[in-house]
Amino acid sequence: MRRTWCKALLEDLNRLPARKDYSALCLLVLMVLWFSHEMVWGGKVPFFRDLGTYFYPMRFSLAQSFKAGELPLWDRHIAMGYPLLANFQSGTFYPPHLIYFIFPFFTAIQVTFLFHYLVAATGAYALCRNWGYSSSLAMIGGIIFTLSGTTVSMTNVLNHFQTAVWLPWALLMWERCLRAQSWKHFLGFTLVLLLQFLAGSPELYAMSIGLLFLDGLRMRLGEKAVDYRSLFFLAAANALVVGLTMVQILPTAELFFESWRSQPISYGSGPAWSLHPLSLINLFFVDKQMNIESSVPPQFFFVADLPFFVSHYIGIIALVGLVFWIYYASLKERAVFLGLIIGSLLIAVGEHTPVYPFFFHYLPFFSLIRFPEKVFFLTQAFILFIALRGLFCFLESDDSFARRPISMVSSMWVLLLLLYLFLRLQPESLSRLIARTTHTSINASSTFENSAAVIANLEMQIALILGIVLLLFFRQRKKLRAPLFNALLIAVAFFDLNAANRPYQFLLNPEFVYKNPRVIASLDSEPGRFFYYPASFNLHPTYYFFSKEPSLVEFEFLKFGNLLPNTGIFYGFDYMQEIDALGRWPYTIFLGSANQLPPDRLYRLLGELNIKYINSFRPLPMGGVTLVRYFPEYLSWLYKVDHVVPRAYIVSTTTQEKNPRKIVDRLASVDFDPFKQVILDEALPIASKTDFQAKANISRYSNRAVDIEAHLNGPGILVLADSYYPGWRAYMDGKEEKILRANLFFRAVKLDAGEHRVEFRYEPRSFRIGLAVSLATLLGLAAVSAVLRLKRK
Repeated sequence: MRRTWCKALLEDLNRLPARKDYSALCLLVLMVLWFSHEMVWGGKVPFFRDLGTYFYPMRFSLAQSFKAGELPLWDRHIAMGYPLLANFQSGTFYPPHLIYFIFPFFTAIQVTFLFHYLVAATGAYALCRNWGYSSSLAMIGGIIFTLSGTTVSMTNVLNHFQTAVWLPWALLMWERCLRAQSWKHFLGFTLVLLLQFLAGSPELYAMSIGLLFLDGLRMRLGEKAVDYRSLFFLAAANALVVGLTMVQILPTAELFFESWRSQPISYGSGPAWSLHPLSLINLFFVDKQMNIESSVPPQFFFVADLPFFVSHYIGIIALVGLVFWIYYASLKERAVFLGLIIGSLLIAVGEHTPVYPFFFHYLPFFSLIRFPEKVFFLTQAFILFIALRGLFCFLESDDSFARRPISMVSSMWVLLLLLYLFLRLQPESLSRLIARTTHTSINASSTFENSAAVIANLEMQIALILGIVLLLFFRQRKKLRAPLFNALLIAVAFFDLNAANRPYQFLLNPEFVYKNPRVIASLDSEPGRFFYYPASFNLHPTYYFFSKEPSLVEFEFLKFGNLLPNTGIFYGFDYMQEIDALGRWPYTIFLGSANQLPPDRLYRLLGELNIKYINSFRPLPMGGVTLVRYFPEYLSWLYKVDHVVPRAYIVSTTTQEKNPRKIVDRLASVDFDPFKQVILDEALPIASKTDFQAKANISRYSNRAVDIEAHLNGPGILVLADSYYPGWRAYMDGKEEKILRANLFFRAVKLDAGEHRVEFRYEPRSFRIGLAVSLATLLGLAAVSAVLRLKRK
């Protein structure tokens, strides 16, 4: 007889044999180690997308600050100086990041990935056991969640990966909190939410809160001990998380309002990276092939563009579980979960549906969302839940009810076999489909290769389903004992997902970061910045063009060898370009104006931003730059800008301009002499001197402090070619002076004639206020906990 979810849960909740759990967890850990064995024993780390140019440099800066015994509030190497703490994705206060203090950098990266894989696996296992599942089914749940394509794909977006893996633990502690309704369980739940929030992805954290709310409603409908008032625990826990993390939130809010993201996103860029509907085939079918030695990125069979999640594959076991769930679930349960799946997919597919423009223009917060495909994180959670629910119902059902679901799975296998036979007999149909969806010719060699790969992958899926059908059949006939059946089912789930998704970690040995030569071996004595010149209309450094398509190994070698932003941070080089999602508005103004400038005016503008070297994957027009060398091994040309302002200098003439675009235009003009004049955003007349002479020497230059010795024979303006940003303070001979915005980007201070010691200090008020609020919240929690403990005694 069919059993409801609530009844099964209440019956099985207390049957948690510790010995089986320990054995299962050990086996699950071994599977995770095997999946990531190239990291554990081979010394490799993931390299793909923004890891090498964004996340690893940011983590390296974090590690350097920790080892220097200081908070990573500011990084002088990135983007002419950048508020590192304010970048939420840096995870400055995320406790697991303390491993960067303990281990060498790339060893810490390996430990980071392995730790979070284990968090995902053990959390999913514990959650499934909490739901009353057997240890074997809980292992399958842990395998699917940890090794699914969505989770593995997020390893190349490190902040999302670190946030996503805490979801099972959040659900587990949430359910315990609702049932026990004790202060201890509430604090445990808040702690997990705190870890997930600090991991660096506010979007995935918000989605997780939505899932927790839905899970609370489910429990309210199934358990009398949980009432609607209990759901206020969720709001209370989030309020505490906000209070505890105010030290992170306030600096991030400050950066947000200094960035282009403070304005609504245009519809042209908002739906970028929408989930292509044909990518849903990948849920249960491997729709791509990849060899990191031969291509970047993977070669997709049915889509032309690289998706946000490289893989969505959750395995044949999950497909079988869905079939079982369709059979066992009530009509109401099917309607609810199918509605949730369809609703989340409508958002995830973004521009591929006519509904999304309505969402974007008329619903709150949608104009702030980038990359709708992220919402597939919710879709995967719903699918995984009902797949495990279906497997649970089947394994717990009576033998008399086991035949029909097995027949349904067998029918699915027959349909897949018929499709395979059709494609074998009509291969041109498959070739036409691939050519149309990937925008290639039907006669192209890639089309034939992809067609052959589709057939081979289809054969694999047919074999897997047949193997599961046979396992189910022999179990139903009592030809397999339960331990052997469970072991084989676990093995199928693991080897299926391991073979399908392990390549999408994009693992490489990081030795090339330090051992391979670079276009410039060492720093110049006078600090200057690097600039990557893309071979396109857009100067943003995320655009790449090569004369030949490199492999992943060659691609990463080229990025680090050419010191592309921000890879040179490992060697102490400085950059002007910003890659961060919260790029500040002056840089956005720069991009909009510089993209329209002719080469000679652009070189002039770059020199006035303290940019000394330009690297490009194509030769540049001369006139303002000098070719240093062509590097055939790097496919690049290195140029030196002819006229570059120093990092610190003094001028005697000021002009006023408030319009940012006009400032950039004037900086690029031949009439502007940066060595004699500066553009301020406020009127500040100075009595100029015809024989004006001045000199500025930087005596100390660290992330949060810059000391300058200034000598001048008349009044002038000291310009520090570092980012103007709230939180910086200037002291002239120990007395605080106002910092002026100079040439749109820089910090400046007015000086009188004479010798002066000027000190710039980064002392952000947002950090101090946030720290006070966080400490006050922590002390309040400690006081309440102490009072409650005394009352219990």
